[in-house]
Amino acid sequence: MTPKSALSISSSSRNSALPFAIELARTAGKKLTRWFGHTEVQTKPDGTTLTQADTEVDSFICTEIRTNFPEDQIISEEMNHSYSNKTANVWVIDPLDGTTNFSQGMPLWGVSIALLEHGQPTMAVLYFPTLNLLFHAEKGAGAFANGDRISTPMTSEVTRHSIFTCSAGAEPHYSLRVPAKKRTFGSATYELCMIASGQVLFSIVAKPKIWDLAAAWLLIN
Repeated sequence: MTPKSALSISSSSRNSALPFAIELARTAGKKLTRWFGHTEVQTKPDGTTLTQADTEVDSFICTEIRTNFPEDQIISEEMNHSYSNKTANVWVIDPLDGTTNFSQGMPLWGVSIALLEHGQPTMAVLYFPTLNLLFHAEKGAGAFANGDRISTPMTSEVTRHSIFTCSAGAEPHYSLRVPAKKRTFGSATYELCMIASGQVLFSIVAKPKIWDLAAAWLLIN
């Protein structure tokens, strides 16, 4: 028996990665909001934060991908760090980026979904539920925020009004002497989306993993 999807997308969209990923990100976001600000916090062996929301939504996303795209492989932050079929398309999932923000009731957190073909991102969706902000991109088709096309300036003058972001873990490793002002938002994917939309000049992220970068990389490119 073929597993039944929990998503409400039309049958014509089930084999199309972008509409599927958009609906999947929105549904995952709705599930996350049930725990927002009132979930038990744990610390993973690498020192990062983990909640029940991370693991349950990771499992939900992976199950939906396996149901709708059974031939594809998956890398996700909490469930799958490797895959066996090296020639298959690969979904890269961060079910909850900004977990510490999420656990403390701060609104900057989101879901990141990317599809890799031949090792390169070709589709990306990033959704920040409390901001009602959804970014998406397909290779060669532009990048969008809530359906409006966005662009990143090719060159920008660095002034005292400019902003760059730096993750807390990166600060001890860099001594930056630039006139731009530093901000730390606690979500690598959100900070990278701000680069894509031209609000931030650059971002320094400490020891990023593939699920931190895959979707936002395509959005910026």
